[in-house]
Amino acid sequence: MAARRSVGNVFINILIVLWPVQAYISPGPSLDDDMLLPFSSFKKWPRHSHRHVRDCQPVIFGNTTHETFPGHTDSSVVPPSTTRYFVTTFVDSHGLARHGYGHYTVVDNPLKTVSVVEPGGPNGCIDRRRNTVVKTSQVRSCYTAVNAGFFNTQTGACLGNVVTDGRRVQDSGGIQNVNFGIRKDGTIVVGYLSELDVLQEDNPFVQLVTGVIWLVRNGTVYVNESKITECADVQETGTLSRTYVNLLLVMTRN
Repeated sequence: MAARRSVGNVFINILIVLWPVQAYISPGPSLDDDMLLPFSSFKKWPRHSHRHVRDCQPVIFGNTTHETFPGHTDSSVVPPSTTRYFVTTFVDSHGLARHGYGHYTVVDNPLKTVSVVEPGGPNGCIDRRRNTVVKTSQVRSCYTAVNAGFFNTQTGACLGNVVTDGRRVQDSGGIQNVNFGIRKDGTIVVGYLSELDVLQEDNPFVQLVTGVIWLVRNGTVYVNESKITECADVQETGTLSRTYVNLLLVMTRN
């Protein structure tokens, strides 16, 4: 969510929210409407080391397993975010023209306007709450709210790294899945992090959330590289390559 950049994929139940303006609330979802049914067990998440991630990525990225971007800092911009809608035409596998509909949001001054919020608000991960985007957005009177972060659908436990407003709720213990975060100096971080990166104290994360599959890296599709890196074939939705990537990520983009 760097300034003048569109940010795509965020996932379940922990929210990245923009505040403090009145929330936009969609009417009538059920508790399960905004779930992607992710991993069956946190203990079964991929146990690749950070070195594995570094060694398996394309050589053009060198030893850097994540990207950093300077955050926009002009607090005079109102509103804090702008959403734009688009329609694109493509040809499907049968040679037929199809239309795809989407939108993206550009966030201004993200250090001051973006928060990762636990499901239902503070202590949502400890209490293992399950809440929709709509209900959680009301806790912070969000201007914009989106899904972010995975959870165990059997226990309700939050999965991966979670830092909200400077408070470290939990860390993944070095398990390698893609992250989105904002550091204290406003730097935006996207990608794979070592445990030392997550626990860094001199410029700590003030917001951090873990997802699965890095869709785009520096303007280039990065899905295949992510599949090799994350190797997470234990979701409740099936294998990472054949079900999660091919079906659910398409659903989140459409």
